[in-house]
Amino acid sequence: MDTSPTGGGISTPWGQLSWPQVAEQSAPGAAIGLLGGVIAGALLAMGGLSLPLVVVATLGLSLPLAAGGAAYEILLAKGRLPMGTLSSAAMVWVVLFPPIRVVHAVVIDLMAGDPVAVPHGLLSFAVYQVLVAVPFAIGFWWLHENFAPRWWFHIRDRNPVANHFIRVQLQYAEAAEEQKALQEQRRAAKARARRSSREP
Repeated sequence: MDTSPTGGGISTPWGQLSWPQVAEQSAPGAAIGLLGGVIAGALLAMGGLSLPLVVVATLGLSLPLAAGGAAYEILLAKGRLPMGTLSSAAMVWVVLFPPIRVVHAVVIDLMAGDPVAVPHGLLSFAVYQVLVAVPFAIGFWWLHENFAPRWWFHIRDRNPVANHFIRVQLQYAEAAEEQKALQEQRRAAKARARRSSREP
């Protein structure tokens, strides 16, 4: 399989990715970020905001969150973050989420003409967003762990990073199955030993 880039790309420990491969590798994180922004926009719409404000607010949150999700994928691909850990997602979103939300809130305030998004000031709002980033990261991580591997499996034949990630997950699943079988054997041996000790 030829993984040489055409027109640049990024280097990873598992092979060189062309820009189209980078885009497809980034797709799960970007889609989850986009989904988060769309859900927030739907909540704003239910809150009675005007349609233009809802559209701007939805796009103003969806696009940066999608970019943040794509950045998370690229950090994984480059080996800068460990795969499958909640701490890696939390690290990324604690850094990215607060400035995204602060800029988003300022834009909404400017459009609305009053401090609807940051009624207690930007500093308090920014500190609160650091706290909110953690549950957002948990949701992002859960969706990523459940849906990204399906995408990696789909692109594994043309993407060396996705191929590596799938192989790692298969090895982990195999090790988990072996551990489970070993535990069952131990339980069965203990049960046999208990039965033997009760027999006259």
